Amino acid sequence: MTSLLTNISAMTALTTLKGINQQLDATSNRVSTGQRVSTASDNAAYWSIATTVRTDNASLSAVKDSLGLGSSAVDTAYNGLNSILSDMQNLRAKLQTALQPGVDRAKVQTEIKAIQDKMKATADSSTSSGQNWLSVDSSASNTSYQATQNVVAGFSRASSGVVTFSKIGVDVNAIKLYDVNASSITTAATAGQVFGTTSLTGTAAFRPADAVVANRGTADFSGTNEVKFNLSLGDGSTAQITLNRANLSSAAADLSRVTTDEFLNAINNQIAADTAATPLAGKVAASLDSAGRLTFTTTATGAGTNAQVTVLNVAATAGNTLIDVGFGAGTPAATDARTGAGTAAGTTTGKGILDTVDAGTTFSLATINIGSLVGTAGDTALQNIITQVEKAIAKVTDAGTKLGASKTQIDGQKTFVDTLMKANDRTIGILVDADIEEESTKLKALQTQQQLAVQALSIANSGSQTVLSLFR
Repeated sequence: MTSLLTNISAMTALTTLKGINQQLDATSNRVSTGQRVSTASDNAAYWSIATTVRTDNASLSAVKDSLGLGSSAVDTAYNGLNSILSDMQNLRAKLQTALQPGVDRAKVQTEIKAIQDKMKATADSSTSSGQNWLSVDSSASNTSYQATQNVVAGFSRASSGVVTFSKIGVDVNAIKLYDVNASSITTAATAGQVFGTTSLTGTAAFRPADAVVANRGTADFSGTNEVKFNLSLGDGSTAQITLNRANLSSAAADLSRVTTDEFLNAINNQIAADTAATPLAGKVAASLDSAGRLTFTTTATGAGTNAQVTVLNVAATAGNTLIDVGFGAGTPAATDARTGAGTAAGTTTGKGILDTVDAGTTFSLATINIGSLVGTAGDTALQNIITQVEKAIAKVTDAGTKLGASKTQIDGQKTFVDTLMKANDRTIGILVDADIEEESTKLKALQTQQQLAVQALSIANSGSQTVLSLFR
């Protein structure tokens, strides 16, 4: 039926064209934005989830920045600490040089003062983003000081919407080297320790530069070489330690290449087997310190005589050659006695590792002055200073270990946060991103349909003109 009042075909064609245009607008929007869900009206649930994940990623980005700043601060402190540790080792070498007869200690003090100034300058300049963890001012009036520096490492959102931030704490009090403020701190009792002068594998006995590479770091006890010294505690417990071909045969796999482990085991076995009236068994042990030097440490701690150990070289067995393992073989025995005593627990005025006055002394590493030390009393005082430096080196090494652990934790968290952000990006993409290939194909099809709908509408509109022509 054809009507002049109602053109049903045109109305149908127009409705179809409007539908095609709406689809065409939506598809064009997806192609131009790259998203199939760009507003809440597109898909309320997906839009809400994607918005929350984007917010999480923004927070994670801030966490990543915080970790970057924290990593930079830890790196700065560690590099400064490592540089100062080298200076302290140099300081120890200067002090050991000053023990030699005839050395002008006033001139050595000039070098020591230069090292002290360099260490202080290094600590003062170890600043990152306005933070210095090596040279601090812990005074109550300094409100910017924090004993523990927290680095934001992550966050979590509970089902209730409450956000909790996780943190990595760096104990500045445990690593600070200098502190303007002095406070009363409790000191733990320490053990008695005696150290060799050189890394065990650096002594001539262990052939560090041998032409045969396999010999380096091992000692030859297949001939007449011998290590012999008296080991005693302040309570009178004494044992003579002798290492030669005869008593190493059961401890070493190859007497011509005795390793440091075999050497230490042989010493500790002799200590454990001591059957004297006041035996050393269980009271002292041999080991290598962080510098690789032969070290004897008492089991007991404190200022008592059982926490005082002495090593004294003695003459070699007839027919054998006394060799040096860091305790000065070849020098008169009486001049090579070394004693290390523990200290009692108590309280002291604490500052940083380098400017705290050690218990039983009147100076810190920052104020060491050996220029006026003379005579036997001066030698004893100098040995005590060397012991103090050894303890400080151990503390600084421990501080470096703490910073290294914090750096590892921060770097690991940075990697995790970066991975988490990428995973969130993928989640957002799955929810809201458009398939451009599919949408492009659909766009082309809708453009073709639009053209056909326009033509259909044109044909439908021309139908009434055909009917009117019948009345002409």
